[in-house]
Amino acid sequence: MKLKYTIAIPVYNDESTIRQCLDSIINQTIDNDKLEIICVNDGSTDQSPAILEEYSNTYSFVRVVHQENSGSPSGPRNKAIELATGDYIFFVDGDDYLGEEALERMEEKILQYDSDIVVGKYVGINRGVPQAIFRNPDNFSFYGSNAMYTVSVQKLFRVSLLREHNIRFPEHYSLGEDQPFIIQAYAYSNSISVVKDYPCYYLTNNLTVGREQLTKKPITGRIYMHQFEETLAAVAGLNLPKEKKLRTYYQYLTRVLNIELRTTITRSFQMEDKQFIFDSLKALIKKHEFLDIYANFNTREKLLLRIIEQGKLEDLINFWYAERHPGNMQVFHGLIYPKAEKAYELAKAETLSFHRSNKLAAAVTRIQKKAEGLLVEGYSYHSLVDASEEQLFLKLSDRDSERVTSLAVQKGAYDTDSPIPVNPEVMQEQIISMFHVVIPASALERLDAENDIVDLHLVSRIENYTAIARIIGETPQHSTAKLTSSKQKNHLLNVTTYNTKHGNLSFKLKDTTKKKPKQLSKKQRAVNKVKRMLRA
Repeated sequence: MKLKYTIAIPVYNDESTIRQCLDSIINQTIDNDKLEIICVNDGSTDQSPAILEEYSNTYSFVRVVHQENSGSPSGPRNKAIELATGDYIFFVDGDDYLGEEALERMEEKILQYDSDIVVGKYVGINRGVPQAIFRNPDNFSFYGSNAMYTVSVQKLFRVSLLREHNIRFPEHYSLGEDQPFIIQAYAYSNSISVVKDYPCYYLTNNLTVGREQLTKKPITGRIYMHQFEETLAAVAGLNLPKEKKLRTYYQYLTRVLNIELRTTITRSFQMEDKQFIFDSLKALIKKHEFLDIYANFNTREKLLLRIIEQGKLEDLINFWYAERHPGNMQVFHGLIYPKAEKAYELAKAETLSFHRSNKLAAAVTRIQKKAEGLLVEGYSYHSLVDASEEQLFLKLSDRDSERVTSLAVQKGAYDTDSPIPVNPEVMQEQIISMFHVVIPASALERLDAENDIVDLHLVSRIENYTAIARIIGETPQHSTAKLTSSKQKNHLLNVTTYNTKHGNLSFKLKDTTKKKPKQLSKKQRAVNKVKRMLRA
């Protein structure tokens, strides 16, 4: 099967980059007779039109269309869809370029999977690039995937898919215009393929280009809302069974909650614009009946939806900023809720607990032999919870017998004149608690672990909430101490510390008790004395 590819390039004042872009396509490892390049000059005021005409006169497969400036790439892309004679169309921006084997590698996926959409590995030049989509299998369905985290259209699409379902770019706005296009293409596609092992597309943020990027222009809340309104309208208009429409709505709304909301809060909008966006989102999610898919969201997403539905913009901002700091959650009746007032009220009312999200971490930085036993000293922290009122315990478990014993752990350093060396990155990012505990020989004896391996866990209790963490060993890999039994003076245990392959701290125990000399009878002592005299 011989496939043909249309490369669609919207061009606006790209004189400094368009040659590299075109050359990267012309020099592809596939035959030129499989290529069609459609360049739509969108009213450029620099030398771009002359450069395009030069290439068109040199290469028969390069076609140039000139039009008045439309203000966005949408019109030029739609024009390319209309004119395309290829089986697949690849949308490429005039300041980007392709890897030499990009089309060959993408064609391999089409021949193998007959996919409607192919996404080639991105490389960022002076910018970040989407990565999440490449964690999928080489070929996958849109439904249930994370494809919505890559909504740019620098991908390969089957032309018949776009024409059959009349999938086009909205031309009346220029920010987020990719979203309604891509969600329709995703939803109608039979499958999506990815090229993970070859850099296909180089996405640039070319700092030398003399034109203003559309994404950098100041915008209003009204303009920002277009992408949400148009995309949700596109979902509502899908000619698909209700179940698939709901799943598409869920996957898009998940992106909004995790990406666009963050942008809304952190972007330098005027307060009136942020309020407009918040109020508009409130109306939109109610209009599209988010409760039909509410059960599919995780705890945080459910809470965000409830804040948008029932709260104010201030409540959303307070929750968003609070969750970026450690200790932002509290324990109530064994469950974990945000401290932010409205978020706490809503989460508690619906029992939206974050106990599965909170993680306890612990590290040991010093182990020393003391008269009372073995000193273990370190630090711990919770990822979310305020642990100022926690109680700590050390759990010792014998790996062979599965016996367990616990010791109360003291908060703070054992020796205040000898500070605990804490990982500086952890110190900067977390609220840590110092701890220490002395393990007597009797604790190990209770395990009956004389020649076994003992694993160490830290247990934190806050009210009736309990978190457990395997303790990381930040101490030297091996150190040995001899502990004397509390029951028998001649009973010794060699305790050797070591870190497992995962970096966790464990003990190897070995019984080094010296055996008492065997008591001889009076007759045997006399016999031995005679033997020694004969040898002499």
